Amino acid sequence: MFPQAQEPVTYEPAKSMSHRPDDLRPMALIRPRNLLGFAKTRTGVLGLTTIGNLIVRTISSVLLTRLLRPYDFGIVGIITSVFFVVTLVTDLGFQDFVIRHERTADRHFRDVIWTIHAKRGAALAVVVAAASPAIAWAFGKSVLTLPLAVASLIFLINGLASLSLMTALRHDKSRELSLLEFGLQAFQTVACLLLALWWRNLWAMIGAMLLQSALRSLLSYTLFSDSAQRPARDRALAREFFAFSRIVLMSSAMALLIGQSDKLILGRLFTLPEFGLYAIAVTIASAPWGFAESYINRIVFPIYALIWREAPGELPTVYYRARRTTSALYAFGCGGLIGSAALVVAILYDPRYAPAATFISLLMIGVAMRLPNAAATQLMVAIGHVGRTPQITFARLLWVISMIPVGFIFFGPIGVVTAMGLIEVPATLYCWVLLRRVGVLDLRKEVAFLALIATGATIGFVGETAILRLFPHL
Repeated sequence: MFPQAQEPVTYEPAKSMSHRPDDLRPMALIRPRNLLGFAKTRTGVLGLTTIGNLIVRTISSVLLTRLLRPYDFGIVGIITSVFFVVTLVTDLGFQDFVIRHERTADRHFRDVIWTIHAKRGAALAVVVAAASPAIAWAFGKSVLTLPLAVASLIFLINGLASLSLMTALRHDKSRELSLLEFGLQAFQTVACLLLALWWRNLWAMIGAMLLQSALRSLLSYTLFSDSAQRPARDRALAREFFAFSRIVLMSSAMALLIGQSDKLILGRLFTLPEFGLYAIAVTIASAPWGFAESYINRIVFPIYALIWREAPGELPTVYYRARRTTSALYAFGCGGLIGSAALVVAILYDPRYAPAATFISLLMIGVAMRLPNAAATQLMVAIGHVGRTPQITFARLLWVISMIPVGFIFFGPIGVVTAMGLIEVPATLYCWVLLRRVGVLDLRKEVAFLALIATGATIGFVGETAILRLFPHL
């Protein structure tokens, strides 16, 4: 049993279903009858824009490598890593709090939360800019100081964005947000290429990042209705928000430790070429999760929050049905990648990178199992059991602390990779316990999801073996 965390206020759900989206009334959330119909659904738009983002980023990377130096990418890469860490350790859970709260429609409520959001952005900008010399010293790269200080303005700009980007999810606007994200990615790419043609240095990438943040904040006030914001204070509401945020911060800190532990350990154990293979595997394995994370946060979580507020009795049915088709496709697809990793590597890379296939297969096990665990986590947030979310993360942390040493002692570095690949096993078991406690667990559906992963892996392996025999020089 994991330690109990203090729970925030749980809101009494309303009984009316008058504001429920039309596709929820028959509870047929995703029933695509043809490819075109599916492309118009929230999930279809998210999938297509995710693919579009990957294509745009790939094109951008290929073109920028011809205009800029590796030195420039190194500096911006460090800045991106610093921003990732700062964002995660200061994650206060604004979006989850706004989506699930019963007072979100209240202008004063939104203004109070926006004021906190803006103050956080301003504070982070000042702190990161002031700390940039120390951060540059820690990395042993004094040239990092000025670019990092300038780029820290992104925190300020993003902090001033309207909360409409969060409330849009509550109003079934996930399609619009997905298209907005794709448009912003395309804008940043074009801006970066044009600036790179002009400046030919790292400031092209930093300038494009700043322009994209500014455009995002501007559009947050123009694309969605009821997006105006103004400073406001409310001590009681602020206390409620920070009580919620303490739990989110705890979970984020553990997630940061878990997410970086394998890289820190393997960075010491692997040679540089071996670690390069692992980095490629991480990149490939993380691609499916990028889609799944957005899908759960943007589409599934708002549905759970809505059902909890307006018809909690339907939650056991909606919990699985809201993501039935997508979960099945995700499980089968991830399983296919587990089984066919060697074929994927053979198609994408030359023979030197073949060992990365083993890493991909192992890491994809955790990626495949994570989707239902993410859904369970967001369900806990939706129904007010926010204290359960760090407990799920804590289950993963215990696994990392205990199984990485065991894996290394018995199997060496590959044992560490295996431990990371199986990291979702304890989280899955604990999520089942939580779902049973709230009366939602359907063990047959949970096992069916795992069976689809195994089926996809089997078919993928059989297909991979046959193709590689026919084309041995791939």
